[in-house]
Amino acid sequence: MPAPDHMPAQLRTYRLTALRGVPAPKLRIALFADLHAAEPHMGMLRIESLVKQTNALKADVILLLGDYVGHHIGGRDLTPAEVAGALAKLQAPLGVFAVFGNHDWRDDPEAQRSGQPTKWHHALDEAGITILSNELVRMKVGGRSINLVGIESQRALQTFWKRRPEGFDDLDAVLPNLDPAQFTILMAHEPDIFANLPDHIDLTVSGHTHGGQVAPFGRPIVVPSKYGRRFAYGHHVENARQLVVSGGLGYSGLPIRIGRPPEIVLVDMT
Repeated sequence: MPAPDHMPAQLRTYRLTALRGVPAPKLRIALFADLHAAEPHMGMLRIESLVKQTNALKADVILLLGDYVGHHIGGRDLTPAEVAGALAKLQAPLGVFAVFGNHDWRDDPEAQRSGQPTKWHHALDEAGITILSNELVRMKVGGRSINLVGIESQRALQTFWKRRPEGFDDLDAVLPNLDPAQFTILMAHEPDIFANLPDHIDLTVSGHTHGGQVAPFGRPIVVPSKYGRRFAYGHHVENARQLVVSGGLGYSGLPIRIGRPPEIVLVDMT
């Protein structure tokens, strides 16, 4: 059954510190992942309610982690303009930033063929949301500069019939511009990239997996990752690098969640 329009998402909070020599900024980050906007399970009233819930968290920055399009069985996908208009009401002092997921690319076959921005890129851009497409921005937090990087989907070239794990991600285009002496956050829709990142990417935030979506007793049955359950959900640490994977908000495939309710994630860097 669809969630009532007024029902808040579960709030999942992680309190983290930097694990290497650079000081971590004091920063509150809200993660808004895998909306999959479609009636009746994720309609406009529901999205507007989630936007209000996110704004109430008073995050310093809001990161949108992709898969805005519906793509679930029995749903009527909302248009990019409708979704972007609702997301444009998100507010944070340091800004709202977006990357895109495999479903957003799959929703625009011409963009897949050409490698040009999708209709979802255009809609969010026109709504005033800052898009990071294999790009870097620097932000001032507490008098320090930090790096925020966003990469394209690592599975952008998937289609319904040809499920190739290939994408338009290009982290190598950004790495030469990163100062290892500064704290770096990476937005990547799919968490798979985390396994091979350099150690000066301090925090990676991802969605995509839905935490398995169906995860009885917390154990996902299916995870769309080449690493299986390794990065399916939650907080992970490898060397000095950290990863937070959101369970997301919506549905793909069957509109069912078991053991993994819709969630908004709050990361408090201290």
